[in-house]
Amino acid sequence: MCSQEIKEIFKIIITILELIKFLVPVILIVLCTIDIFKLIVSKKEDEIKKLRKGIFMKIFYSILIYLIPFLIPFILNLINNILPMNYDDSWKVCWDSVKNQENNN
Repeated sequence: MCSQEIKEIFKIIITILELIKFLVPVILIVLCTIDIFKLIVSKKEDEIKKLRKGIFMKIFYSILIYLIPFLIPFILNLINNILPMNYDDSWKVCWDSVKNQENNN
């Protein structure tokens, strides 16, 4: 199951997930800084409320995006514990070995 081609695909996916985990907070900081600047400059109460809500939504979505790589395995394991299924999980062994290899490098 764990051929060299699959390892390469897993490496690419892991790299993309790591980039997302790095870029989401950076983009959040930049966008929230812009919104906070607009909030400071703005004099209208309705605009302030709208900007405040936008900042909170950006933070919420960023946290959600950041947690997706952690939530998906947790949910899958939870479902498997509740409803035991017989399936081939050799991909997970391969994924873990590639991820450990990437972490060691």
